[in-house]
Amino acid sequence: MAQNYDIVIIGGGIIGNSIAAHLANESENEKLKIAVINSSDLGIPASQAAAGLLTPFQLGEMENHSLKEFCLKSFEYFLNFQKQISEECKVNLGFSQSGSLYLIFSNLEFAQKENEIKKLRSITSSKISFINKQDISKLEPQITKEALNAYYYHEEAFINNPKFLKAIMEYCIERKVDYINSEVKEINVSKSRVESLLLKNNECIYAKNFVLCNGIWANDLLKKLFGTSEDLIKAVKGEVIQIESNKDLESLEKIIFCKEGYLLPRPATNQYETSSILVGSTYEEINTEKCLNPFYNSVHGVNSLLNLFQRILPAYSEFSISKMWSGLRPKTKDSLPVIGQTEQFENLILALGHYRNGILMGPYTGKLITELIMSGQSEYDLGLFKLERLLKPTSENKTNQHLITNH
Repeated sequence: MAQNYDIVIIGGGIIGNSIAAHLANESENEKLKIAVINSSDLGIPASQAAAGLLTPFQLGEMENHSLKEFCLKSFEYFLNFQKQISEECKVNLGFSQSGSLYLIFSNLEFAQKENEIKKLRSITSSKISFINKQDISKLEPQITKEALNAYYYHEEAFINNPKFLKAIMEYCIERKVDYINSEVKEINVSKSRVESLLLKNNECIYAKNFVLCNGIWANDLLKKLFGTSEDLIKAVKGEVIQIESNKDLESLEKIIFCKEGYLLPRPATNQYETSSILVGSTYEEINTEKCLNPFYNSVHGVNSLLNLFQRILPAYSEFSISKMWSGLRPKTKDSLPVIGQTEQFENLILALGHYRNGILMGPYTGKLITELIMSGQSEYDLGLFKLERLLKPTSENKTNQHLITNH
C-alpha cells in the first residue's frame, strides 16, 4: 500500500510537531497533505522527558554567542506560540513566566557568574537583578539560607512540556495532519532526491519534501545518506525526579538554579493533579547501541538529585518522590543544532541536535523550517547550523545514487 503526501516529517517530538503545526496553518490556503511519522510514544526520548525549562540565559551556552542569540530569538517567539496553542486548544499548559534565581555559594562562583552577566547584558536588555543574602528569602522564603547571594532573571519561564506537546498534536490533528505510528525501515533515494520511505508495517510513503527531526534515532540514516561512520547526534542521558508538594507547606514559585542543577515548580493544571517540584538534571553521554536500557534511573543519579533537593529545600526532606525518569538529549559535537536544507538532497530538510533547548527552540524551528519549505528561505540566517560542518571532508561523503538505507 502506498500513500502520497506533500510533506512527511520523520520524528514526533517537539520539533516535528511544531513543524507540522506551522505547516498546517499554511495548508488552510495551500491544501497541503502532511504526515508525521513517529516510531515510539509521542515525544520519546527527549521532549516528554524534559523539564519544560524556558531559560535562555541559564543553560551554560554563554560562550557560544550564536547559540545564545538563537535561544533568545526562540524565547521571544515561544511566548506567543504557547499562548496561541493554549487558547485554541482551551487547555492550561502550566506555563508561568515567574523568573528564575541562580544561587551562589562561593566567591569563585560569584566571580564566574558576574563575568557571565556582563557578557549577557551585551546582547540582551532583559532584566537581571543582583539579590543579596537577606533579600533571597523575600522572593522564595523556603529555600536554603546558605546561599551567599543570587541573580534574579525576571523573564524566564517554564511550561508543562508533556501537556504542551499533546496540545500541539491535537492542534495538528484538528487541521488534518496524519500521524503514522511506525518505524522507517528503508529510504529510497534517486540522484539528489529522497523518493520514498518504506515503513516497518510495509507501507510505502511518497512525498515532495521530507523533514528529518527524530533526534538521536537519526544517526543510522545520516550515516548511510552522507557516508560518515560516526554518530553525528550524540545521546546525552539526563535523569529527573519529581517530588510531590505538601499542601501544608508553601511550594516554589520560581525556577531555582545553582551549579549542581535546578529545581522548578510543576503546578497542577486541573483538579485531578497535584502540584510538585522537578529536580534535574544529570549528565551522561551514552552509546545507545551498547546500552540495553538507556532510560533507566541510576542509584548515583537519583542520589545526586535528592542531595540537591535537600540542599536547596532542607525543610522539605519529608516530601515524597512521586516519579522519576530519564531522557536522551540529542547533542552535536559543537552543541549547535542542525537546521536547514542539505547540499546533497534538494527535498530533504534537517532539524536535529537541539540538545538541552529543544522545548525552547522547537516552535521557532518549526516556523523557520516551514518558511524553507514554502519559499526556499527563512527569516533567520541558518548558515551556522548546516549539517556539512559536522561531516569529515572525505571521499566517503559522496551521495550514493539509488540508495536504500535501513533506519
